[in-house]
Amino acid sequence: MRNDIFHSIHIKLFIAGVVLFAGLLSVPVVFAQDSSAPTSRAVELKQNISSHQDEIKKLEEEIQQYQNRLVEVGNQKKSLQNEVKTIDLTRSKLASDAKLTQVRILATNEKIKKLSGSIDSNQERIEKNIALVGDIIHRIDQHDSDTLAEVILGNASLSDFLQEVNDMERLQSSIRDSIASLNRLKEDLGVQKSSFQAQQKDLLSLNTQLTDQKKLADQKRREQDQLLKETKNQESSYKKLLADKLARKKQFEKEIDNFEAQLRAEIDPTSFPKAGTKVLAYPVDDAYVTQRFGRTVDSVRLYAAGTHNGIDFRATPGTPLKAAGDGVVVGTGDTDVVCRGASYGRWVMIKHKNGLSTMYAHLELIKVSSGQNVSVGQIIGYSGTTGYATGPHLHFGLFVTSVTQIVNLPSKSCPGAIFRIPVSPANGYLDPQVYL
Repeated sequence: MRNDIFHSIHIKLFIAGVVLFAGLLSVPVVFAQDSSAPTSRAVELKQNISSHQDEIKKLEEEIQQYQNRLVEVGNQKKSLQNEVKTIDLTRSKLASDAKLTQVRILATNEKIKKLSGSIDSNQERIEKNIALVGDIIHRIDQHDSDTLAEVILGNASLSDFLQEVNDMERLQSSIRDSIASLNRLKEDLGVQKSSFQAQQKDLLSLNTQLTDQKKLADQKRREQDQLLKETKNQESSYKKLLADKLARKKQFEKEIDNFEAQLRAEIDPTSFPKAGTKVLAYPVDDAYVTQRFGRTVDSVRLYAAGTHNGIDFRATPGTPLKAAGDGVVVGTGDTDVVCRGASYGRWVMIKHKNGLSTMYAHLELIKVSSGQNVSVGQIIGYSGTTGYATGPHLHFGLFVTSVTQIVNLPSKSCPGAIFRIPVSPANGYLDPQVYL
């Protein structure tokens, strides 16, 4: 049965959708003038795709190398950072030890100073005591030189004389004991002073060592800082190179997508059977065609585009509809869900192994699902009047698989509604009757 006027509007939408789809990919739609021979453009596109794939492979190898190098540099940087932390801890400890040593040196100097003062004080006392002893001895010597009578007469009494002599002897003995004690104390203080001086010498030596070690640690720190700076520069360079390679890879991938999109618009006649090979079976029993493919008197009258993109079979409601060949269901849909009484209604699309795809529209009931394998003659649904149809019939379409896609197209009948339907460039539609 003839399609209604909306069917022609659908064809216009379909063509606009194909152009829009191609435009989004920045690829011009190519309508082949002669599909009987392979196009040089298709060969060129395949060569471009192959060349870009080779470039991508090289880039991926370089990207892997840069990624590996970044890992190495990252590990090196981490190791250097850990070494710097260790060096900083060493420098901090050396500085602390040097400071403590300085304090100990000052304390030792103070002890030596006090001991030196004590030794000097004892020396003065010893010298005074020695002088006192010398004076006493001198006086005793004087007594020895005097006569006994003179000595006696020089004293108030004999007892006083004897007491004086005894006192002088005891004083002399006491002073001598004091001198001996002071000398022993002086010797002890001298030993202590020598010990502290030795400690001072050791501390000064230790301070020199700590200072030298601190200088070495500071030098090592500067060297590590330089290495770390160089490593960070290397890391930055590799990151920049990696980003450049990734950007180039992304660009090549984008170009491949564009080439593939263009290739999809190019029809290779060797990819599907020749006309007249009768590779398809009729989708209905007692097939009767009510509307032919292409430009006819009725299509010019009924459709704005002037052509019919499939053929219509007479089919009373509930007529079993059969797969025209072995294949896999690549899509099903129902345009009535978003806009009742418009477009294909319930439809099924089957992809065959020979490079052709068949489409069945205006179904009342769909019996298959997307991804399902079907065999020739298998019932895929039943005829009806879904979509825009003046009566029950089957709209049977035939597409070149390589250039056909199922896409979303906006509806003009129901503003805001989106149809999910199969679309193809103009040369992607084939006359089903020449293959039946």
